[in-house]
Amino acid sequence: MSRIKILDEKIINHIAAGEIIERPASVVKELVENAIDANATKITVIVEDGGKKSIEVIDNGSGMTKEDALLSLERHATSKIYTLDDIQSISTLGFRGEAIPSIAAVSDLEIITLSQNKQDNTATLIQLHDGSIQNVSRTAGSPGTIIRVKNLFKNVPARQKFLKTTQTEMQHITRTIQHLACTHPEISFRLLHNKREILNYPKVEFLEKRIVEIFGDDFFRESVIPIQTTHEEIRLQGFIGSYHEDAAWQKIHYLYINERYINDKIIYSAIKKAYEPFTKKSLMKNQLPLYILLLEVPGNLIDVNVSPTKTEVRFQNSGMIFNFVKNSLTHALLDFERQKYAELQNTNDDTSVSANIKGKNEAIRHSNRPKIKPIENRSEQYLFGSKKKDVQLAYLFEDQIIKDKNKIIESEIVNPWQIDNSFISVEIKNGLLIVDQHAAHERILYEKIKQKLEDKNQVLEGQKLLFPLVIDLPKHLQKIIPDFIEQYQEMFLQVGFKIKVFSGNSIIVEEIPKDLSEWNKGDILIEIFKQIEEEFSPDGDFRDTLSKSYACHASIKVHQKLSKKEMLELINRLFACKNPFFCPHGRPTIIEITFEELKKRFKRI
Repeated sequence: MSRIKILDEKIINHIAAGEIIERPASVVKELVENAIDANATKITVIVEDGGKKSIEVIDNGSGMTKEDALLSLERHATSKIYTLDDIQSISTLGFRGEAIPSIAAVSDLEIITLSQNKQDNTATLIQLHDGSIQNVSRTAGSPGTIIRVKNLFKNVPARQKFLKTTQTEMQHITRTIQHLACTHPEISFRLLHNKREILNYPKVEFLEKRIVEIFGDDFFRESVIPIQTTHEEIRLQGFIGSYHEDAAWQKIHYLYINERYINDKIIYSAIKKAYEPFTKKSLMKNQLPLYILLLEVPGNLIDVNVSPTKTEVRFQNSGMIFNFVKNSLTHALLDFERQKYAELQNTNDDTSVSANIKGKNEAIRHSNRPKIKPIENRSEQYLFGSKKKDVQLAYLFEDQIIKDKNKIIESEIVNPWQIDNSFISVEIKNGLLIVDQHAAHERILYEKIKQKLEDKNQVLEGQKLLFPLVIDLPKHLQKIIPDFIEQYQEMFLQVGFKIKVFSGNSIIVEEIPKDLSEWNKGDILIEIFKQIEEEFSPDGDFRDTLSKSYACHASIKVHQKLSKKEMLELINRLFACKNPFFCPHGRPTIIEITFEELKKRFKRI
């Protein structure tokens, strides 16, 4: 008897499903891509229990006839390509014909579809269980398609075990919708979870408006640089951040190739290389400013049939693509630098000359912008306002960073003084210690909060507000932070914040930590939320993220004057920390300059 056998169709489908359907977000991605390919202008995604219980995608696209709907359940049945040559010019998001049969193999699937060309409103209903058709009948329906997926991975227990919490799975689904919505402003997207609206993006005319829908009005108030370049048939457009931007925006990294969200090492390397001369000493290692880039490449120069998930591509001439992207960004950054220099010169000129130059700069700026209509009434600083970024001391004094706690004798530290009301300088036996007061206090608070959160019996003392404060959340936090508050309410309480969700867009604060020096009507809490949203990894430890965020925003500020007593107390508390030499984000808290180094600098030895 032969040892090699042809696998059963069900086993084949299960294996294929494992490559394509990794988690609920994968189902959402495949079904929404199909809806986009069907020319839908309205897509609604309804999810229960983070997609583990059910996922429903409703679109008003072209719909299917009964025959096409049944064929769509067959592996490698597709309406996107017909010949081998079609693979060289794929213009759709899907083309492999694997998504629906793969989903059906690991769930209970229901399809209701009605072709736009059909005269009556009698739709086709198909119901499947474990990949097998159970029912085909007629039902009332509207033009378009509804696909319901229930009990995902119920017949694959091993895969079901690897699913994360409902909150984590919803984060993946939310990001998937945002990735798809960003480059399709002409389509309205709506996401509901457990009957609660999470996202609602009405269709808009231009990319910029969709970006504002996703990230809020503040996006274009940062130092955002527009990009639009072409080389033969290759085109790059979008927006990149300057190297002065707020760190909160630095995790917006959206790359699209032919409207498909892609992770590509070549493009990432090109972006990193373009920024390198500008950011070498102003950004932390492996950090890049924001970018939302849309690259268009002719089909004959790119292979999108690389992975089943369609998140990778292969270029025919990767070197040419690398240089095109790098040079495009480099030129844009240089133009930005020239414009900033011109603005600095303007401040020294008289009003009439300044106004004249400003007008010229405005003309130059708009001549270089992408042919994407700007949002009305944008102020001049909307695209080109800047914020100074603190230089990371690790790059400037890498050799002098103190790494050995035993080298420091606390009794030697006397007579501290402040430099620029930001750094504390003290003389010790062998030289000078310079302490970054913000980073030092950040480390102290981080270890204090982290210790409290690791022991549920410990809480920071809170103080009740005289009147509970209602805070309206910024647009880009409205759909995520309420879930964080509900899921981690006890941890916020341990830190000293008594917070409740007031509505989908607002929260009520009843108590704040007693040792919080600058409450500022809740602004600090919004900043903490922003950092949590940016830094929390779905697989990470929320206690660590909350500790870092609170420590960062509650600590002593740069340019804050301290008394001698406060400086000594800060240094003593820093040396009591488990790791006093780096802040929670990796920046050094202390550097040492020895007398020998000073003598060398002054050519005495």
